[in-house]
Amino acid sequence: MSIALESSHLRSAASLTKTDSSLPLSEAYAEVLPTGLLRGQVVACQGPAAYSIALGLISRAIAVGSWLAMVDLEQISPEALVEFDIPLHRVVGISTGDDPANVLSAVFDGFDVVIIPACRYRGALARRIAQRIRAKGVTLVVIDDSNEIRANDTASLGDIELVGSDIRWEGIGWGTGRLLARHLTVSATGRRSPRPLRSQMQLPPENGTDMRWFQDDETDHINDELTDVVAESEELRWRLRAV
Repeated sequence: MSIALESSHLRSAASLTKTDSSLPLSEAYAEVLPTGLLRGQVVACQGPAAYSIALGLISRAIAVGSWLAMVDLEQISPEALVEFDIPLHRVVGISTGDDPANVLSAVFDGFDVVIIPACRYRGALARRIAQRIRAKGVTLVVIDDSNEIRANDTASLGDIELVGSDIRWEGIGWGTGRLLARHLTVSATGRRSPRPLRSQMQLPPENGTDMRWFQDDETDHINDELTDVVAESEELRWRLRAV
C-alpha cells in the first residue's frame, strides 16, 4: 500500500520526531488533564459538545508544530478549525474506506495527533488501535457525540473521558441575536482518576482566531492560500488516500 499526499506543505513521516512524552496543552484544559496530553493516550470526548471539546483539546499542540489527521470526519469544516486557531496546513483529512485497520496503521506512522469517530473505535479494532498508538507515541482523540462508546470497549485501555455539561450559549436572546460562544463545564474521568476533575471554559476560546499560527519559516506564503480555504471549504480539504 502506498500513500498519496495531496498537499505540497506536508512533510514525510520520517521528519516527524516524537521525543517528548506529552504534547502542548491549552491552559483551559490544565485542570482536567493535570498530567498533560500524553503520547500513546486515548482521550474520548463525549456528549453534545464533543467536537468542540476535542478541537480545543488539541489546538495548542497543532498550533506549535504537531500534525493532525482527521479520520472519517467530513463534518469538521476548515472554518471550525480556524475558529480554534488550528493551522490548516498541518491538518490532513483521511478516509479509511473498507480497510480501516491498515489505513489507520499507516496514519499512526506519520502524525502526532489523530481524531476518529466512535464508530471506528470498537471491539478488537479498538484494542489493536490502542496497542499501535502506544508503540508509535500518537495521541488518539475519539469523538462520541451520541454515546456510541460503551464501557467494555474502553475500560481496559486506560482512556480518559471528557464530557461537557451545564452548557450555556452566548449571543442569542428571545428571537434575536446569533450564537457567538458556548460556555460549559468539562469533566474528566478515567481509570487513574479517583474522582472527576472539572473545569469551566468557553469554546471556541475567547481569544478568537490568531492568524499568526498560520505562518512559520517554511510556509510564509500560506496566508494567501488560507483566505481561499475559509471561503471554499471543499477545495481546502487536504486528503490522504490509501492507493
